[in-house]
Amino acid sequence: MADYTTLARPYARAVYHQAIETSALSSWSDALALLAAVVNDAGMLSLLSKPQIGGEQQAELMLKVTADKLNVQQQNLVKLMAENGRLKVLPEVAEQFEIYRAKAEGKIEAEVKSAFPLSKEQEESITNTLKAKLGCEVTITTVIDESLIGGVVIKAGDTIIDGSMKSQLESLALTLSR
Repeated sequence: MADYTTLARPYARAVYHQAIETSALSSWSDALALLAAVVNDAGMLSLLSKPQIGGEQQAELMLKVTADKLNVQQQNLVKLMAENGRLKVLPEVAEQFEIYRAKAEGKIEAEVKSAFPLSKEQEESITNTLKAKLGCEVTITTVIDESLIGGVVIKAGDTIIDGSMKSQLESLALTLSR
């Protein structure tokens, strides 16, 4: 799916503040995860992509699928996002919401892509470096991506650190082509 971070951020921020005001972080987290799963379903994504289905119909469809699992405020979010043609952004809204929540709780999850499996020492070193840089508890998840050739790409919230060989080679090729 396309990168909808910029579109999702205002919705996620508003939902996060609403969740804080109503002491409903857990409820919103569950609701957004459910909505993201519904939107990520191939059949639903196909329906939401049809231009003949308007925003009101999209909202009704989403609310029928989620049945009685959403409260009134959460249903209103679905209606608002459908009205603005932004239902496809819901998975990113859920992700951004969790980033805001983790930051407030002093925690963050980072994804580390590497061309090769990392040793425990390397994982610990990355975790400690990120803790120092970000000033919060860090949990890392490692993913193997052989296309990187070597090095790592780290994504922690909005922070991306690209230390991959692939990136360095692309940069070198760009420099040499000038």
